[in-house]
Amino acid sequence: MNLHCRQVSLIVALVASMVLCLPAAATEVDMSQLPPVIEPLRCLICHQSDPGENGDTTLNPFGADFLANGRLWDDTLANQNSDGDGCSNGFELGDVDGDGENDGNVTELQSNPGVEDCNGASVDHRTWGELKALFGSK
Repeated sequence: MNLHCRQVSLIVALVASMVLCLPAAATEVDMSQLPPVIEPLRCLICHQSDPGENGDTTLNPFGADFLANGRLWDDTLANQNSDGDGCSNGFELGDVDGDGENDGNVTELQSNPGVEDCNGASVDHRTWGELKALFGSK
């Protein structure tokens, strides 16, 4: 009986660890859909707080829009202003046209598209997209 209890406990532990790993794998897939500059904030791009630290998976406004858009980064989501701060999601993530490529020499986030923290830019994000198109840049 003692051996049977250990086997059952081991099976339960293995199943639980596999189930707990599933959300992290899905999150990595989701993050791979977004422009590459999300690295500093990772989970906080879509969540109100880091689920890895406290288990809270509540989505912020950008996370809700990303989910509603089929977990797809594209021009539709790039042109939205999820957090209402006056900057498009694409501007905040450094990819105004939503093609998945960083704009020009963008190497870091402008701001978080899920938090009202954008101060704007010296060049309007639509103008920047038009300039990009003139030079055939993605």
